[in-house]
Amino acid sequence: MMIDARSLPADEVLETQVCIVGAGPAGITIAREFANQDIQVCLVESGGADYDDKIQTLCEGTVVGDRYPVVRETRRRQLGGTAHCWEGQSGYQQYGWRCLPLDEIDFEQRDWVPHSGWPLTRADLDPFYERAQAVCQIGPYAYKVEDWQDQRAKPLPFKSDRLTTSISQYGLRYPFTEQYPRELNQASNITTLLYASVVEIETDETTQTVTRLRVMGWQDRQFWLKAKIVILATGGLENARLLLASNQQQPAGLGNQHDVVGRYFMDRPILSCTLVPYSRRVFEQTDLYDIYVTQGVPVMARVQVAESVMRQEHLLNNGAQLFPRPLEHQRQATLSLRSLLSELKQGKFSQESCKHLQVALRGSDYILAAAFWSAVRQIPSLRRGDWSYLPLEKRRFSQFEIFYQIEQVPDPNNRVILSQERDCLGQPKVEIHWRLNEIDIQNAIRVQEIWAEEFAKAGIGDLQFTRDWSKQKFEKPAMHHHLGTTRMHHDPRQGVVDVNCKVHGISNLFVAGSSVFPTSGYANPTLTIVALSLRLADHVKTLIN
Repeated sequence: MMIDARSLPADEVLETQVCIVGAGPAGITIAREFANQDIQVCLVESGGADYDDKIQTLCEGTVVGDRYPVVRETRRRQLGGTAHCWEGQSGYQQYGWRCLPLDEIDFEQRDWVPHSGWPLTRADLDPFYERAQAVCQIGPYAYKVEDWQDQRAKPLPFKSDRLTTSISQYGLRYPFTEQYPRELNQASNITTLLYASVVEIETDETTQTVTRLRVMGWQDRQFWLKAKIVILATGGLENARLLLASNQQQPAGLGNQHDVVGRYFMDRPILSCTLVPYSRRVFEQTDLYDIYVTQGVPVMARVQVAESVMRQEHLLNNGAQLFPRPLEHQRQATLSLRSLLSELKQGKFSQESCKHLQVALRGSDYILAAAFWSAVRQIPSLRRGDWSYLPLEKRRFSQFEIFYQIEQVPDPNNRVILSQERDCLGQPKVEIHWRLNEIDIQNAIRVQEIWAEEFAKAGIGDLQFTRDWSKQKFEKPAMHHHLGTTRMHHDPRQGVVDVNCKVHGISNLFVAGSSVFPTSGYANPTLTIVALSLRLADHVKTLIN
């Protein structure tokens, strides 16, 4: 059942066996593993079933360092969590997210990557990745190009093995935002508390056992929640924030005896460069790199520097997606139209909106052509995928824009701390310290150099990029992938949680989500988040039973 916590009496004390704080993909995945079993579970969500702008203000924060997105826009306080923000293409008028596991090398201790190494391997996580495929309602646990290529769509013919092609799958956000919340509401043993913001974790005098949580229904109304097991699943920023703010018994915050909580924060910028084909035949060779449905699953290929090259040249993990583009002024018109439509959707029209309108009109010839093909295909013309099906449509493209994510080296100076500013519940907001280091920058430049060499050798095209970082183009300054702030490590001096995601030194406090990642790899984190959540649920069951 679901309860609006704002209706609970002040200072009410609730008790349960397992308390999961946060009802995003991680928390929902764990809760489902306990559904309709003889274990009482309380799932605590700060937001409601619908978006609430007042609650969303609790996500506000500040950033020190490199350019970064507006903090409150990088996550969502709502039942279903940040899944509501996923906008990856997963079918006609359906939106979701990109699914792929971390690579084997991501789990290794790499001499050229400071602070790297997980206390488990990819093989340890493989069984949970397989289960995660079903939870995420995507295809089989298969990400090699030969599992998905067909006569229409084949990998690019590179002349060496320095570049490889691999596959991403795409899943819908619907299971986490609608289906699974409904299922949990019907589970006899699960209570979901909405509008319930956990603001403090209390422990016994030894600080070795969590005794209760202080929860705010809204502003001046608080209540208490006691549980045998507590699992934090509030995201990479909020997991650290809550531990740091729980400082009554330990002034530095819970689990922070060695000043590790909040450190090693990572995200992924999306960089871009341009590939100018030597021949229009290239547009016929890149169908596999489109987002398209095969074997009933939306997939998309990406280009990646081979693992052997990463080892030889001491490179970070990386990957590139290819998107066909018109001429530059036509592309700018499309981007301006997107911005204009977004502003109009929000009920805004400003001087900036007028500028977007002017730029869109200058490229109206291309926009009209795109709209025509959209009508023919009956899919939105501003989407990035589904461009490869109609040969005639390809004629409107002149080049490719390459979007690539780079792995960021874990750096203890990139961190989440408590701000001096407070939210409407009186709690310190987050302050993010985040910069790309020289190793991140040089890695990105070297990867582009390799791509340029290999695209030219294969007769594909000229990769146009800059070695001057001050002129580097960003599609996004960061991907909203909040990683590493409660990292996993056997040694409590180097990590916040152990291999079972238990906070070092506290017997019944666990952490779920991407904040436990020691390194980020290239892959979008959600599939790994779900896999780790399944693994954590299995472990907690052994403690309860």
